Amino acid sequence: MTLRPHAVLIGVAVSYLLQVGGGYLAATQGIVRDPGAELGGDFSVLPILQFGTIFLGGYLSGRLAGVAGFINGIAVSVAFILIWAGLNAYNEAKLVEEFGPLVLPPMNMGGIVLGDILNLTAGAFGGWLADRWGR
Repeated sequence: MTLRPHAVLIGVAVSYLLQVGGGYLAATQGIVRDPGAELGGDFSVLPILQFGTIFLGGYLSGRLAGVAGFINGIAVSVAFILIWAGLNAYNEAKLVEEFGPLVLPPMNMGGIVLGDILNLTAGAFGGWLADRWGR
């Protein structure tokens, strides 16, 4: 089991760059009008985009590492989740500071757990494919 930090960092950076670029492109094309649309039961392309970008980041990390692609792909997912959680906590703290605690919606633990499982699956699958196709 060999974790390559440089490969993980590059995979996370690529995942976030693709996520931002894809989100911007989807918004400019009118595919995504409201990032919170899925909360109302409407279809949103953002979770599919996120799955794809983490998959590609995990794949790239696995290819760059050369060994243990599965582990490096999972590390990309974990880093992606931690960075996202930190940014989300910062943004919510700013909202609470400005408008008070009632501005935040109730926490959706089921959605958080499901999202994290899908993110981990995407990175693991990408890293695993890098291992399989890299031989």
